[in-house]
Amino acid sequence: MSLANTIWPEHPAPKAVTTWLETLFSLLDSKDPSAPEKAGALYVGDAVVYGMAGKVVGTEAIVKARENSWTHMDSRKHEVLRVYTSKNDFSDLLLIGKLSAKFKNGKEVTDEFIVRLVFQGDTELNPKGSLYQIWADSAPWLKAIQGN
Repeated sequence: MSLANTIWPEHPAPKAVTTWLETLFSLLDSKDPSAPEKAGALYVGDAVVYGMAGKVVGTEAIVKARENSWTHMDSRKHEVLRVYTSKNDFSDLLLIGKLSAKFKNGKEVTDEFIVRLVFQGDTELNPKGSLYQIWADSAPWLKAIQGN
């Protein structure tokens, strides 16, 4: 479970937000053919997602990007280590996480990342992501893909 050991702010997060996060990271780690569509459904129609492969805009582009996310990897596991919020309703979050991946060429990488995540909609009921922006060191990932 990607949130099993997460450190949260003192003010409890809405259940809908924790469910959204658990769903997203479970889908990102899943090879299920329906995972890209399900991940896209977590966002508003004009959402902006910055991933390690670049920026995509809109749910169709999010789905397409997710369809290509297993090109080099055999497995991956996201863990959210810590969550910070700038708003009491948890609509603007900063996440610190760790991603471990095994590549098809036998290489393995584990590294930390930071994500800014902004929600639209009622975070108590049905939050939808409008911005997902990741910061991470791409060098270890590129080296692993290249077999170095």
